[in-house]
Amino acid sequence: MREIDATGGAEGQGVRRDAPGPRAHPAAREGSAGAVRVLRPDGGLERPDHPLFTGAWQVGRDRPTAAVIVDLSRVREITADGVRGLLRCARGLAEAGAALLLAGADEPVARLLRVALVDGTIRIHDTVEAAVAACGAAASRADAAARDGGRTAEPEVIRLRRETVDLRARLRSHPLIAQAQGVLRERYRLPDPQAAFTLLQRSSQTHNVKLRTLAAALLRTDRPDPDSPLWFPERAPEEAPALPFLPGVRPGEVNRGTVVKRVLSQALEVLGSDMGDLQLADPVSGLRMEQHHGFGREFLDFFAHVGEGGTSCATAAARARPVMSDIATDRVFSDTAREVILATGSRTAHSIPMTGASRRVVGVFSVHVSQAGRSLTNAEAGILHQLATRAGLWLEWHERTIVLDALEDLHQRAQGWRGAGGRGPRSGSPAR
Repeated sequence: MREIDATGGAEGQGVRRDAPGPRAHPAAREGSAGAVRVLRPDGGLERPDHPLFTGAWQVGRDRPTAAVIVDLSRVREITADGVRGLLRCARGLAEAGAALLLAGADEPVARLLRVALVDGTIRIHDTVEAAVAACGAAASRADAAARDGGRTAEPEVIRLRRETVDLRARLRSHPLIAQAQGVLRERYRLPDPQAAFTLLQRSSQTHNVKLRTLAAALLRTDRPDPDSPLWFPERAPEEAPALPFLPGVRPGEVNRGTVVKRVLSQALEVLGSDMGDLQLADPVSGLRMEQHHGFGREFLDFFAHVGEGGTSCATAAARARPVMSDIATDRVFSDTAREVILATGSRTAHSIPMTGASRRVVGVFSVHVSQAGRSLTNAEAGILHQLATRAGLWLEWHERTIVLDALEDLHQRAQGWRGAGGRGPRSGSPAR
């Protein structure tokens, strides 16, 4: 594997193709957004632990403002394991504050990458020069912000942070969505992954269900009768549970985002706090962050997904009952989790599980306060219990009704696509 340097500034963006060596030092000019490192692997990317990924991660760790461009001009084959390695590499670089770009792939490799990375997780450029130019454009924006005295620097930083958070979210969701695409292709004999992604996206938008939620439901639900127009022919309609914390709103017409936002807002009001989060049960990762208030990027990144143990919210979910935790002393927290939470100013956390009619925990909301040992009054505990109960009933209804409606819609759209001979859904497919 050859390692090449290029500048990341707005000027002098040439790529030196004659600079081999494992530890070349980029010559980024002063004031640029960072150096550009070009890595050129040979042969195939057929395993997730390919030396390319280790080398790219090392660059991101050593130079967190760098961009890493992978020149694929000498790569003739990339497997599913190689794609997974690329995704993990991009995740690691993003966490270090660096970027990963791909360039120069021949047509068979580029075609596979466009399919596997259909959601735009990693940027793909035709040539290394085009990738370097893209890095230079970003550097120019950063330099312009510096020259105008920082008047535009803060919005640029905010934009970049948002892009990083979005990238990490896509990286977490991508394997699940890709697996759902594969199931749809096999089940309905769709022509390519893009067709499967289009169907998922349309049903997701029609029923206001997140793409990741729909993909997860597809994978965990028994497959339908391929000859039946209905996935759930014996399903009876259920009336939506009441939502007293959303007065004036029809429970069957409100979306999940509005419900969870109001649940967290009211929980914060009860304790007079400005720090809290709400996580929903995820069949893949345990608890997944859905709503939050008052926390910074480090907290949100660390607790984006919570598995078993190590936190009060995971303990509340496992026990199916409220948990009060002293952040500094409670042994339920891992050392890292404790450090991250204490840095927010939180000293006590109250984690309340939301349970549906089946008694299954569908999520947890946590309210953080700055006073150590701050317990709940009977009145506060009663209000939070009622809030959790109502929210749990509605969230489980949403899973059994709205999400299944989206699956039903997906089934019919896919049948229409197949019936149209791969030319897209027939006119009789479900509409918005």
